[in-house]
Amino acid sequence: MEFYNEGQDRLRIAVVAKHDFYLTDAKEAFIGLPYNVEVFGDLETLSLGLEKYSKRDLIFFPHFSEIIPEKIYMNFNCIGFHTGDLPGDRGGSPIQNIIQSGRYSTMVSAFRISEGIDSGPIYLQKSIDLSQGSIAGILKSVSQISATMMVEIVLNSPIPIEQKGTGQFIRRRNPQQSVLPMDLANARAVHDHIRMLDGLDYPRAYIEYGNLRIELFSSNFTSEGLSALCSIQIKEQ
Repeated sequence: MEFYNEGQDRLRIAVVAKHDFYLTDAKEAFIGLPYNVEVFGDLETLSLGLEKYSKRDLIFFPHFSEIIPEKIYMNFNCIGFHTGDLPGDRGGSPIQNIIQSGRYSTMVSAFRISEGIDSGPIYLQKSIDLSQGSIAGILKSVSQISATMMVEIVLNSPIPIEQKGTGQFIRRRNPQQSVLPMDLANARAVHDHIRMLDGLDYPRAYIEYGNLRIELFSSNFTSEGLSALCSIQIKEQ
């Protein structure tokens, strides 16, 4: 647990994320502001923290794919961050699904966590460009945007607005979907498939050829063509 600006009567904020850079960006965003900020890497340590220090004014969950238990979101003001324009982009693997659909402009949406997945009222949205970079780089941009949104929410206390419509819920990608499809329309689509899996959370894009598994990464797409690095693994017979 980490705190800033120790004080008993200050707003107490928790940030929960599975990747350290989300926690670092959030802490840095609140430096100099009169709030206590505590960070957690998973739900287990959060639950232990809530048992020890029951008062929490806000709990932020940037890029957090686990289901938040009802006992947490019913008793604390929990705000999730989802990369997608809600309600249309609800569900798992939103960045990959958006890129795969050929869209490159979307939103980082801050919403109140409730019973439904990605369905709570929206506090704030900020645009993000997904047209360039690996997934690792994109997620770092998402982290920085989310951190600035946290501060804006705390400072301005926006009233959340209910989502209109139900959208289309898309399931989280599975490891088998990392295989490079052989029917992609063009080189840009190949590039997108490689870069959207180049980094965290999912297996790299790959091709299976006989007993070889060829993983692709560091894709570079220009008007001259497409290039990428590869790693070759020999599957055991």
